[in-house]
Amino acid sequence: MASTESSWKGARDSPSRQLLWELSRLAVSQQEDLYERLDRDSREREATHKSALAEAIARHEKVRKNAEAERDRLEKEIQQERERRQEEARIEEERQRQNRAEEDQRLAAARAEQAARAERAERAATEERNAETARQEAEKKRREAEAAKARKAQEAEARNVAEKERKSKEEAAAAASSRPSVLAQMQPATSQPKQLQSDPIQHKSHARREAEHRRYLEIHRNLKELRVFMDQQTKQDARLKSRMGDMRRKVRKSVGQIIEGRGKNETPQRAILATLKEAKNDFPQLTVGLAGFVAHPVPDAQVPALLVYLLNQFAKAVVSQFIDEAAVAPKIADPVGTIAISMFAKDDFRVQGLSLIDILIAKFHVVCPPLFGIYGDEKTTEGRTRLGWRREEGGGAWISERSHQDRMSGLGAGYAALSLRSFEKSAMSNPYPPHHYWQALSVILNVPAGQVTDTHLYLLRALLMNSEARFMEFFGDAAKKLLRIAMVDYPQRAPKGSVAAVVLETLGATMKRDKKLYL
Repeated sequence: MASTESSWKGARDSPSRQLLWELSRLAVSQQEDLYERLDRDSREREATHKSALAEAIARHEKVRKNAEAERDRLEKEIQQERERRQEEARIEEERQRQNRAEEDQRLAAARAEQAARAERAERAATEERNAETARQEAEKKRREAEAAKARKAQEAEARNVAEKERKSKEEAAAAASSRPSVLAQMQPATSQPKQLQSDPIQHKSHARREAEHRRYLEIHRNLKELRVFMDQQTKQDARLKSRMGDMRRKVRKSVGQIIEGRGKNETPQRAILATLKEAKNDFPQLTVGLAGFVAHPVPDAQVPALLVYLLNQFAKAVVSQFIDEAAVAPKIADPVGTIAISMFAKDDFRVQGLSLIDILIAKFHVVCPPLFGIYGDEKTTEGRTRLGWRREEGGGAWISERSHQDRMSGLGAGYAALSLRSFEKSAMSNPYPPHHYWQALSVILNVPAGQVTDTHLYLLRALLMNSEARFMEFFGDAAKKLLRIAMVDYPQRAPKGSVAAVVLETLGATMKRDKKLYL
């Protein structure tokens, strides 16, 4: 069998062949080493790639797990936030439900209290009407008895005069001859009071003020009697009952709609004016005497009863608005006072040129006597009554001092709004000129020593607040001097430790700071 290798490969005897063989072996060995190195490098790169791939896979797995963990955390936070909001919504809904329940209970209690109050008021009004009716009957019988007695006396006197007629003629002739000298002696005595009455800012004596106060209280009683009379008339006339009730409610509603701001009260003002005109023209057969509703003597005249009744209701609503609203927001008094004074100034509601504003002033005499020089001891029942303190409903305890202060503040602001009005640009005449404001300040500042009370101080503060500019427009330097007396000197006369005195002094300091009013 022939050998498969070349013959020179097996030749060991030839050096050249030996060298050639060794060289071939070396080449083969180098080639094998190369292949082995290449294989090794390939294996190492493969291992490196696999390691890098495994590492990348591990990193990706870690990232995935972190992402899933973050997703789980966010989902948990979102769920917790959702649950928190649901809980807050549930709590808020429960709170609102409780608030609605409490509000319903409060409204129910308020309605019950209002119904009870209305029932008490109706019962009191009924009792008052019955008492007034009984009093009127008794007064009527008394007057009839006095009239009968007077007629008998007159008849007896007439008989005596007839018997002595002849002798009296001679005496009358003698008296006639001496009459000129008697009239001459009387003339100076009659001219002096006329001169005093022409001064609107005169200082009235205390006795005269008391008499005037009693006259206004009598007007207030006459208005109550008128209300009883009108109620009796409504029982006989269904149309009067319906119209009178509608008018009364319309007037009260319109007064309650008056707000602060120029040009914002045209609607309620027109409604009040139209209602009062209707009251004047409807039911002309129902009239009352004018003399019972004005403070000073006037010629005998008749005035529509329904008009007087509605003016009384209007005045009552105005005073209530001062008490309820002006105590909290004093500036609301100005539009209310403006509309009130304008209604009483209109010629449509004057009788023989005379305004019926005494109806409104009578109510101020009842609720705020200190405006007209009435004073008293706040520690006594009589004194509190004279100062305008009010009792709780049903005639129980006195109202609190804070409530009394609020009433006086509202009424003071209202009185200033009524009495400090200028009619220079109006064709109407002012039914309550500014000298009444001066007079109110004067009588308060002239209260005797020891009789000054917190009522006077709070009332004085309300009269001056927001009114000092108009006061000085009307009275100039004299007003400024009076302001100094009121806010600097007068508080020194207050009871020791009086908070009201400090409040009044503070008003002066505020005017100095904000309005540069140096007293």
